[in-house]
Amino acid sequence: MDRLTGVLVAVMMALLLASSNVQAKLIENLYSATVDVGSQDSRLRQQALTDAFRQVIIKVTGQPALVDDPAINAASRNVNDLLVQYGYQREGSQTKLTATFDGQKLRDLLAAHSMPYWGSRRPQLLLWMATDTRGKREMIGSSDESVFTQQLRSKAKQLAIPIQLPILDLTDSMQVSVTDVWGRFIGPIKTASTRYATDGFAVVRVTENPQAEDADKRYQLDWRVDVDDKRLQGIVYASSTDWLAEPFIAELAQTLAAEYSVINSDQQSLVQVPLSIAGLENWQQVLAVESFLQSIPSVDAIKLDRYAREQTDFVVTVRGSEDNLLQSIQLDGRLRSQEISPFVNPELRQQTIYQWVGD
Repeated sequence: MDRLTGVLVAVMMALLLASSNVQAKLIENLYSATVDVGSQDSRLRQQALTDAFRQVIIKVTGQPALVDDPAINAASRNVNDLLVQYGYQREGSQTKLTATFDGQKLRDLLAAHSMPYWGSRRPQLLLWMATDTRGKREMIGSSDESVFTQQLRSKAKQLAIPIQLPILDLTDSMQVSVTDVWGRFIGPIKTASTRYATDGFAVVRVTENPQAEDADKRYQLDWRVDVDDKRLQGIVYASSTDWLAEPFIAELAQTLAAEYSVINSDQQSLVQVPLSIAGLENWQQVLAVESFLQSIPSVDAIKLDRYAREQTDFVVTVRGSEDNLLQSIQLDGRLRSQEISPFVNPELRQQTIYQWVGD
């Protein structure tokens, strides 16, 4: 019996193996948003769903002004037609509602009205940040828990902007200094960034201007991003350092979306999506994963690229957008993404690896 099982496994692998592809990281929960709600009253729920829908529109277009477009307003009045699921959570004394919307319907809506769409593949940025408060300059690292940094992470998550802060350990300090960040000396910053295997980096400077006539411009944040041979930059102001993070991330998202979003009315093109799964211990689990993927309506074909207990690689062909596949995986729950170390082989950067937790 064991010998027969071994033969079946060998035959199955030979039939399914195909050429390799590199898996890039995908943003999760692209079509979901979480908003505050006063209670679970139906009237408040409907307003919260509308607010969540507007947040998702900003997330997938990068353009806040589009929430006032007549087509988006019309869709928001019938938001239940786009709704997949919703649920409530409690955070302290605050009730929150999380809503998930149908990605295909959202893309169809945007395409029908020639609106931009920014999908799940987004460049991850390493933020080298320095502050100058009355002549004292300091760098901000991953261990910082100031209001500014908490707001930074929260807004980046809300707008699906993948960011990372350096840990500022001995290795970092030997390669880059606060003077390098403040002077925007790209050479050492670029060298120090390679260990984090992100797609690009941003140089961010926060300064105080006590003499500013406008109180809302007392603090200034200027930024520059280097990613994919692009050089992007901007500047925002606030009355406090605590309130600089949100306008910074909002401006960053809008700028990146202008570079990476597309206007596309063809949702039926075929796209190949590499999919890596850890811990498949036998061929029954491999077939279970394959059966699940085949059940997704947008999936056109599945090929097994490589099998090993440590990691099994598939290539999944989907119709329309790889985001169709990602949303189906998230909603089903039997494939869960794993956290990976910030220090990975650059050849594997941005790779999302899933764990099968199904039957």
